[in-house]
Amino acid sequence: MAGNNSFMTTLLALLDDDKYTNDVPSQPPSSMELVDVKYYLSVIEEILDAATAVAENTQPKGNQVQSKSSTLTSKGISASLSSTINELCCQITCKAQHTNDVRQTMESLLGQLSAFSWDAKAVLTLLALTVHYAEKWHLAQIEESDVLFRLTGILKGSLVIGKSLNTQQRAEAFMVFNYLIRDTLKFTRYIVENDSKGFREFAASISISGYFKFIIVIVLGCSVQFSGMISTGNEFLELDLSPFFNRVTKRYEVFMEYVKIYERENEKLQYKRIKELYRSPAGILKLVAEMFCTEKDSPTVYHCIKKTTVKVEELQSKNVMLLISELNLSNDDFAMLTAIYKASAFKSSNYEILWVPIVDEKDREQFLKKRSQMTWYSCNSIVSKAAAKFIRKHWQFKQQTKLVVLNPEGKLVNMEAMAMIRLWQSEAFPPTSQRGWALWEKHRNNWLKLVVDTDLSWEMKPLIFLCGSAEDSKIVEQIDDILNSKLAAYNIKFLNINTKRKQFLSRLESCIAWKMQANKEMPDPLTLELLELYTSYKKQSGFAIVARGSSVIVNTTLTDLWKVLSEHRLWIKKDTNRDNFETHFQAYYKAVILMPQCYQFSIPDMVGDIPECIKCPTTNCTRKMETVVTFKCCHGAH
Repeated sequence: MAGNNSFMTTLLALLDDDKYTNDVPSQPPSSMELVDVKYYLSVIEEILDAATAVAENTQPKGNQVQSKSSTLTSKGISASLSSTINELCCQITCKAQHTNDVRQTMESLLGQLSAFSWDAKAVLTLLALTVHYAEKWHLAQIEESDVLFRLTGILKGSLVIGKSLNTQQRAEAFMVFNYLIRDTLKFTRYIVENDSKGFREFAASISISGYFKFIIVIVLGCSVQFSGMISTGNEFLELDLSPFFNRVTKRYEVFMEYVKIYERENEKLQYKRIKELYRSPAGILKLVAEMFCTEKDSPTVYHCIKKTTVKVEELQSKNVMLLISELNLSNDDFAMLTAIYKASAFKSSNYEILWVPIVDEKDREQFLKKRSQMTWYSCNSIVSKAAAKFIRKHWQFKQQTKLVVLNPEGKLVNMEAMAMIRLWQSEAFPPTSQRGWALWEKHRNNWLKLVVDTDLSWEMKPLIFLCGSAEDSKIVEQIDDILNSKLAAYNIKFLNINTKRKQFLSRLESCIAWKMQANKEMPDPLTLELLELYTSYKKQSGFAIVARGSSVIVNTTLTDLWKVLSEHRLWIKKDTNRDNFETHFQAYYKAVILMPQCYQFSIPDMVGDIPECIKCPTTNCTRKMETVVTFKCCHGAH
């Protein structure tokens, strides 16, 4: 029967018959048997992976196989379902080979599966084919010299599979079917994952159940061809599976297009709902549920300590701190937040932290691993495109970690809470804007101490030379050498931030982000000083600051400082009075260092609203500064 061309012709025609594949009962069976279809899709994939490993001779050792397979077989299988799978194997192999009536074979299959939903019908039939394929592939590995196997094979009409072919040819032939089953599996999984009430309502013109029926027809065709391939006398010659590949691919692409249209429309609707809830707050629960919960009937979030989902009502009446980040949440940020979260002041407060991961679906494993290290709440899954779009546009998320605080009504309290925590740690709690401004006013005269964060005795007001280079320039070492050898008598404290580069940059960016919240159009002198420091570090090969305690004397580039220090004999002369060092340095610096023709500064990505235009802060210049956008990647280096 396997070689009967009329059967295959009829079956291929059935695949093109939309009326047949879509003609399915609209009501599910009254006493439907429940099947965990996603679990059995994983079992199918596991079987195919093992078969592929055998074909490619890359199978793991016995203990590795046992360890890996146990993750899928731990749930077990009921006796009735096991019996169903065995009967399906018989239906799509033995019985199918003794009839030329494709529709009769399909009716027999569907009758056997009458107690199951359509997705279960398709998945169980595909599982039966995979089991049959894997069993035959396993037998093919047994040496033909095995007398018992050869005798039983003769009686069953299937000798060693492809006995005249060498090992490589046999493996290649089996892999052809492996690819086809994988394509069918991918298609089936895609339908299962998108089979929702919302999608069915949107795509009312198509039949989801009809797609599952199409899968069953494909499986039957594969099984008949495969049975013919492994029967006595058929040695994989003139096998053409392209008709099946073409039909699976064509129907898959059509379904994918429906899903893409649905996702785009759904994304627009969700984005609109989020904006409406944000503009007219109806409580923190409704906003969190709409943005981050996939289950609309009973919205949940993930409790990282309990390692389980909990109802979103646990956040009722809370000030929710949304920890928004990619997978690059730094160890320093994580440690500071963990310390604050564990402190008694936090536990007695009305605050909670919810991690909002902005990552791609391909990074799901890393997302789950990162979540397992946390002690607070997290989204159940990766944030939707609509929510991510809203976060980027309205809360200015640009890769850098943000901590956005919402009150119990769902109103925005603070968009730069992460900057506060980086600067003041536990002192920043509770992270309100009012608290931030109070802390800044308290520390504004000591901003250098705030950025550098060193154990230096600032109250003694030492003369400080602070240097750093994003390129780890040798100039820093040369400056260090001059200060320690040629100018050692002047009791200068030299600080090289390259030893704590990440921490320095994080604190500097946090200062700028916090300051620019207040005055976006015309930065004040202190903000400009911070921006000049940041620009020198990022754009001018390095920065240099000379300060008396925390009072800045010179904020310049590394090369300008090197020029002045390398010519120290010209301005120190023979004046041995240490108190005059600062005066001589300033005078020489002003004399030889010319202001650049163009005044420019860079703004860190973490700053929320970038000003559209800024008036040049240079004295006697009334022009508006030109905006230049630069994209840069340092491949993980800082």
